[in-house]
Amino acid sequence: MPSFKINPPKLYGAVKRFVMCDDPEIVIAGAAQTGKTFGALWKMNLLAWCNANAQLAIVRKTRASMMSSVLQTWERRVINGLPIVAYGHNNPQWYDYPNGARVFIGGMDDPRKVLSSERDAIFVNQVEELSLGEWEILTTRVTGRAGNIPHPQILSDANPAAPTHWIKSRARSGSLTLIESTHADNPTLWNEDGTASKLGARTMATLDRLTGARKMRLRYGVWAQPEGAIYDIFDEERHKVVAFRIPQTWPRVVGIDPMGAFVAALWAAYDPINGVLHVYREYMEPFGVTTPEHARAVLRLSEGETIFAWVGGGPSERQARLDWQAAGVPLMEPPNLGVWEGIDRVTRLLSDGAMVIHDCCPGLLSEFGSYRRKLTRGGEPTEAIENKESFHGLDCARYLAGWALGDKEEVGVLYAPARIGPAW
Repeated sequence: MPSFKINPPKLYGAVKRFVMCDDPEIVIAGAAQTGKTFGALWKMNLLAWCNANAQLAIVRKTRASMMSSVLQTWERRVINGLPIVAYGHNNPQWYDYPNGARVFIGGMDDPRKVLSSERDAIFVNQVEELSLGEWEILTTRVTGRAGNIPHPQILSDANPAAPTHWIKSRARSGSLTLIESTHADNPTLWNEDGTASKLGARTMATLDRLTGARKMRLRYGVWAQPEGAIYDIFDEERHKVVAFRIPQTWPRVVGIDPMGAFVAALWAAYDPINGVLHVYREYMEPFGVTTPEHARAVLRLSEGETIFAWVGGGPSERQARLDWQAAGVPLMEPPNLGVWEGIDRVTRLLSDGAMVIHDCCPGLLSEFGSYRRKLTRGGEPTEAIENKESFHGLDCARYLAGWALGDKEEVGVLYAPARIGPAW
């Protein structure tokens, strides 16, 4: 314990439950300005003070995005005035505490410092920005091997995202504890008698002026489809099914995204009676694993199954396909479709009820809900895709759809004269 007095803030409602929770994986999610980030940062500070030599980390999707957001709150409202030393001057790499505890700072775009060894606890700011694969990598660094705190955990805050986001599915499965916060949990916005403070009234007025999905998420804390959603046709009630054992007689195909920050694969089986393509398994691992290791993992998951085709990789990824072929997976090039043509084919399958996703594929389900166009400053959708390089599962889905529907359709007049009647 510190040798001087720390005056903890008064915590309310969901934020207090979040700070007191010792579960291994925990997310506090809610509308804007509900005190989520402050509560999480205060918990990290408390863990550092109360556990000598603790090895902690604060993480966000990108390192650069931390300076003007979470680190400002950390330095101005949490550790201000405390005898904590920052290393890195205007670009802090870590913070050292008098008892030997250290809090590292990192982004998933350069995770070497965060992932180089075991951590006692990790706080992920705005975890809705991370893929399921990135979250699962972080969980492997808080297994308890660091050994400096009694309850190692990964904790995070989130703004509501798409209803299919992996946070929701992971919470439903019991792997993750999800706590929903409200504006009443922030004492600077809400008085104890249930009325809004002056700051609260101004904040609510600002949030009330938002529109569309932003208002649903940031004002009311609703998990809603994003503005510019590409697969807005995707409906969990219609397109997600409970996983079951696939009959051996159904033809199977595997779509593979062979390059990128993550290597991904999807297994699909075709129901010949109902004409439906069932996506029943997913794989996603960091690119740092070698191609032969990825290939062995994919083949191991396919043991006992007859795979009709292995398809994947874009036109420029010929060498990657050759590497997979050399490793024992006969990966072939899918139909040469543009990205939007592939998206159209996936949309067509979904529209016709000809593609369903098994609920054991939370990563893919999350991507369907998060895939969206970039918006202009005025909120108008563009033809560009937001963070396209992060959606490896949907790249696999495009390859599967391209294989299922064949090569590009050709439109034209067929001239094939034929004799009518007997030849005289």
